[in-house]
Amino acid sequence: MSSLEAPVVQVIDGAGNFNAQDLRQFATDNGLAGQKQNYQIVAIMGPQSSGKSTLLNHVFGTSFVMMDAMSGRSQTTKGIWMARSPKINEPFTFVMDLEGSDGRERGEDDTNFERQSALFALSIADVLLVNIWCHDIGREQGSGKPLLKTIFQVNLKLFSPEPDRRKTVLLFVLRDKTKTPLPRLVETMEADLIKMWESISKPAQYKESQINDFFEIQYAGLPHFEEKYEDFLADSVVLRRRFTVDADDSLYRSGDKLPGDAFTFSAGSIWEVIKSQKDLNLPAHKVMVANVRCAEIKEDQLRNLLSDQAWKALEASAGSGEVVSGFGKIAHGLVDSCVRGYEEEAMYFDPRVRDEVLQDLQSKVQSLLQPLYQKQVSTLGSLRLRDMQQKIKLGSMSSAASAEGFADLTLRLKTETIATFKDSFEAHLRVPGMPWDGETELEAFTATVEEDISKLRSENIAAALSKAERQLGPLLSGPVISLLDTCPVGLWNRLNSACQQAAAAAEKIAAQFLVGYDLTEGEIQTLSYKLATLARSKLEGHVREAALTRMSRMKDKFTEMFTLDANKTPHMWTPRQDIPKLAREARLAAAHVIAQLAILRIVDPGMGAASQKQLSKAYESVEDSILHLAKADLHQKQQQEISHSSDAESEPTFVDIMSAAAWPGVEDDRVLLQPHDVRTSWREFLSNSNVSVQQALSAQQANKLASNRAPPLWAIVAILLLGWNEFISLLCSPLYLLLGLLIFLFGRTLYFELDVDGEMQKGSLPGVISLANKFVPATRAVMSKTLVSMQSFASHLPEHATRASKYLSQDEVQMTELNSNAPSHSSISEHSVNHTSGTHSGEGTAESSMRRRVAPQSRSVTQN
Repeated sequence: MSSLEAPVVQVIDGAGNFNAQDLRQFATDNGLAGQKQNYQIVAIMGPQSSGKSTLLNHVFGTSFVMMDAMSGRSQTTKGIWMARSPKINEPFTFVMDLEGSDGRERGEDDTNFERQSALFALSIADVLLVNIWCHDIGREQGSGKPLLKTIFQVNLKLFSPEPDRRKTVLLFVLRDKTKTPLPRLVETMEADLIKMWESISKPAQYKESQINDFFEIQYAGLPHFEEKYEDFLADSVVLRRRFTVDADDSLYRSGDKLPGDAFTFSAGSIWEVIKSQKDLNLPAHKVMVANVRCAEIKEDQLRNLLSDQAWKALEASAGSGEVVSGFGKIAHGLVDSCVRGYEEEAMYFDPRVRDEVLQDLQSKVQSLLQPLYQKQVSTLGSLRLRDMQQKIKLGSMSSAASAEGFADLTLRLKTETIATFKDSFEAHLRVPGMPWDGETELEAFTATVEEDISKLRSENIAAALSKAERQLGPLLSGPVISLLDTCPVGLWNRLNSACQQAAAAAEKIAAQFLVGYDLTEGEIQTLSYKLATLARSKLEGHVREAALTRMSRMKDKFTEMFTLDANKTPHMWTPRQDIPKLAREARLAAAHVIAQLAILRIVDPGMGAASQKQLSKAYESVEDSILHLAKADLHQKQQQEISHSSDAESEPTFVDIMSAAAWPGVEDDRVLLQPHDVRTSWREFLSNSNVSVQQALSAQQANKLASNRAPPLWAIVAILLLGWNEFISLLCSPLYLLLGLLIFLFGRTLYFELDVDGEMQKGSLPGVISLANKFVPATRAVMSKTLVSMQSFASHLPEHATRASKYLSQDEVQMTELNSNAPSHSSISEHSVNHTSGTHSGEGTAESSMRRRVAPQSRSVTQN
């Protein structure tokens, strides 16, 4: 084969093996793979050694191996070969030379390959040449008839007579034409064809069909190759022209064929089906080829799209955090290019398959584009949202914020932001041809804006609430701590009032921060409820802390009441002060402290009036029980009414604290001190307070002894005024002595009435001023009492004697009590110093004098 000769490739070898790789390379090298439908396949069939290769080489310019007549008649072509015709450029023409039939090499019975090759040729060829010798026409046992019957029978399995289906062109080439005119030969040939068609067995649906329903039959005659070689060459040229596009009797039929790039795959698939002895459904095969090739085209287009630099740039810019200008137009251009590329390459395949794969391609492209689109939508939303947040922040800080208000500001900015998002989407992100019209995105963005505004509003409300809560602590702690330190009467009413006032003040502070937020009634109630709950919680914390430190508070209350006077100055424990009485009052005040700290009495606004009244009774019962215990220990009179009772006429119900384990009618979470805690604390307090009382009594006794050792003030004054001699003369004169005694008694009574010692404790100058203010009223009172006492003494002298003896016995009892070192609670409660105050009056002075006079007589009488 010379270099100018067309290359030949063996498609199927003699053993029936399909050479896919060689055919693929042949198709690429000869331009078949690049053709759409602008090509034709011409195949030739005929008996062995009938000149098929010779005919093809002369008509199409191919270089198939021809039989050497000098070597004898034998098989030249084995299998199926293919070559491109170098003499026909439009359209691309590819010629297949099939192994001849009826060859002695394969034997008389080996017709399997003959049938398979005929089926293969009918499946892929556009024009099937049937090489027949003229001298066999009209013969019943002509060598061409078995081959024709094979062609007819096979064709029935491949095609159905559809109106629009392209028919296979069956060109009968009558070789070695004689003088008989061609039309006469054609008539004979057609009659034989009809007879053969009718003689073959056909499926039931094709019983009435005609040969022309399946084939387009054409004829051509050629003279004898050896005897009329020049005529043979001339007629070969004429025949070649019939395979071009422009010929009048052109055999080229366009349409209804697979594209050139699918030829190799289609031919290999057809041969595999034929070789496996399966029925070949050519329409179904075309659908299968369409599925495979359309899928390959789709994948090629997707790869091309992903490798496109414009697509990569779009991917990079879509995730850059900025909105790509004209993103929708760029994406549409890339998608449209991908789709159009697919449509151009797949336009020749089965329409149904092509459209299905196209839809899948569009879905894949949409899925590839959607993440980029979503990133851009998210970026646009984030940018617009950030702008809105900044404007809200600046608007809240501006001077016009108070006039516009947060609600009006956010409503205005929300409208502006949504409009800006919509405009930007239409300008940059709308992708034509995609089902993303922006409505869903706009709804999602609107919801995000509303959620962001709601979140910001909630944060601001929470911040205002937090500020109010921080202010609530100082507002509440000061008054509450002060009240718990003093534990005054009506403690819980004042604590609840302080709690409500602090919550109201905090609510007012929060309301000032939230001006312009258009709070709903529910939000206002929630805010008020949270602050009130927090206030009650803080109050409960302070009260529980106070309950834990109850002993120190009771001691502080006792110390304040016992050691300080009305002016909050310490007692000097003079003989006139009633220490047992002060101790009882101070201990009772301490009992009030633990009574008020035993139960948590914070008012809950959510509780009904009936429940509150029931709890109030339980609280009063607890308080009354604690005070009852204290008064019982202090030997108080049971007829005294408790001042804290809400119903003064009702009899209090006492709980036996000594044996009770819990407070009846009181919830556990409201109990600060159980009965055993109260009992233990009270006993411990009494034990500790006894020390203070004993120390006070000791101090008072010491003060009395100290005042007896020093010269009395009146004696010092008398000595200074009279001198020593006059003082002795006064003592020696009975008249002066009586007068002096009267003056002494009057002065002594006035001294105690003025409480000189107590007043002078305040300081020299304040004491003198106070005594000067009290001197005149005290003098009048002493003179009046003295006059009354003298009159009573003169008229009832025997009675004075009897009373003097009685008072003497009482003085002895009192002296016995004062000399004891550890007085009991009952002795402290029963002890009275009323006789001391009695000595301040004139009657007391006279009676004291009488007791001193009659004392020796009483003792002597007792001795007798």
